[in-house]
Amino acid sequence: MRLLWRIWLIRKMSLERTKQTVDMYYTVRNLIPEFFENRDPVILQKQQVFKHFHVVPLPVLLDDFTQIINTQFLGVEDGQFDTIKFIKIGIMVGELIFRSTNALGFQMVMDLKNISLGVIMKITPAILKKIQVVIT
Repeated sequence: MRLLWRIWLIRKMSLERTKQTVDMYYTVRNLIPEFFENRDPVILQKQQVFKHFHVVPLPVLLDDFTQIINTQFLGVEDGQFDTIKFIKIGIMVGELIFRSTNALGFQMVMDLKNISLGVIMKITPAILKKIQVVIT
C-alpha cells in the first residue's frame, strides 16, 4: 500500500499515470527477465559481487524531496565484470532504497575513476536501452 501511495505522489496525484507506472513496474519484469531473475542476495554475496562497489544514500532530502545516492566502484578487472549482475544488484539496491525512504526521487552520483575502458565497453547500447526502460 505504501508503494502505491508513493507512486501516486511521484506521479503528481494522477490516477491514470499511477496506473500506468504500476503496470509498467510489473510488466518490465517479464520484458527484461535477465535483470529480475535469480536475485538472491546470499548467492550474489558468495559470488563476491558486492565487494566491487559501495552505494551510500545521503541521509537528508533536498528541497525538491529527492535524495542523493553516491555510488563508488572499487575497481573491477575486465574478466570479472558481469554487466547483468551489476545491473541486477543496482536495481535491487535501488528498490530497497525506494521502499525504505520518503524521497520522491533520486539523483545518482557515480564515481567511475576505478573503472577501466574495457569494463565500460561491455555496457552496450542495447543494455543501456534496457536500463532506461527499467528506470523510467
